Amino acid sequence: MENLSDAELGDRVAAQVAVPRVDPADSFVLHAPLELLARTALLPLVSPEVRPAARRRIFWLGETYAAIGRGFESGSTVQLSTTGEALARLLAAIEAGDLEAVDAPADWLASRLTAEELAGALADEVIPRLPAAAHGPIFLHQLVRVAPRSTTYARALRGLVREIAREHDWRFQWHRERRPEGPVTDDLVERLLDPPSPGDPGSHFIYPMMSLVERSGLALERLDAPTRALDPARASRLLARVAAWSMLQDDPGQAPYGWTHCLSMPQAVLGIAGACRDPRTAVAVAATHVLGFRSVLGRVKLDPRWRPETPSVADPVEALGGSPAEAAAGVWHASREDQSRLVGALASRAAIHPDAHLAKYTVACLDAARADPEEQHLYLAAAAYLSAWWREQDESGTAPEN
Repeated sequence: MENLSDAELGDRVAAQVAVPRVDPADSFVLHAPLELLARTALLPLVSPEVRPAARRRIFWLGETYAAIGRGFESGSTVQLSTTGEALARLLAAIEAGDLEAVDAPADWLASRLTAEELAGALADEVIPRLPAAAHGPIFLHQLVRVAPRSTTYARALRGLVREIAREHDWRFQWHRERRPEGPVTDDLVERLLDPPSPGDPGSHFIYPMMSLVERSGLALERLDAPTRALDPARASRLLARVAAWSMLQDDPGQAPYGWTHCLSMPQAVLGIAGACRDPRTAVAVAATHVLGFRSVLGRVKLDPRWRPETPSVADPVEALGGSPAEAAAGVWHASREDQSRLVGALASRAAIHPDAHLAKYTVACLDAARADPEEQHLYLAAAAYLSAWWREQDESGTAPEN
């Protein structure tokens, strides 16, 4: 491993995680391609002293993935000649729930299209779907920005579409039920601060929560009017703020998975919205993700004017060693000069921590800060909160299992 460059290490691990597992994907298998992309994005930001550990974490990811279960090798002899033909075969296989038939066209597309072209070909199909924990957009979005020219990384599409085919009928539909003409409002944020509960989904997994929000009628009721005329860029900023406020103000027990997904999922959907035939679909889906997490997991009414008290620790990097609230406060009140140091510190902590969601969320917060620079302190504070939350769990021996 030591003799490999960062690019060579990434390609080696990408080749390992690109092979689908035969058995249904557990959380580790499902997240492996996303974790690799996140850790690849973090690697250039980490401090020199933690680079070896960050690289070892990436190497460990590939070796662990390769040792799990049995890999699927299709051995297909299907001949494909055009992107349109491959895409048609892939979509037909998904709708048929044919786990084997999806592999050859997915591999053909991943091996021949750029990341941007792949997102363009698949965005309309992937965005409304809920299988694979609705993580398809995260893969496409991060592939475009992290490894846009890597066929090796792109071939992880194979495992993703296999899981989508497994539960091919799980998808959002409510946005298709809209009347052609309807009221338009500009109050999306207000509708997400304290939404009513749709009931008990029975599980905090993605599909039960999101399907309940749709079946209950809550998505159509709350989101129809404010998402009709909202452009994806503005929607992304608004939803990202709601997600970050949720991390900082709401139930800390939902920090590692609920509030991380509340940011990363809608951010990715809107990150590839430009590839959709109708970007309003992406806006509706992204807003539904946030509504799902807020309505099921939320315990407080969010306050957009909330700000933490001035921290007692002067150095914001040193504040990262305090409680989650202290870490967030230190980052929130940090100077612009200190924020560059904080980015390195947060990236370093996430790059060597074993939890994939911390790596994904830190990348998502850094992306959100770049897209919404007026609120940079908000997103860095949210990343700091989660980083300190995990440190406390690790020190107490109560870290959760996902």
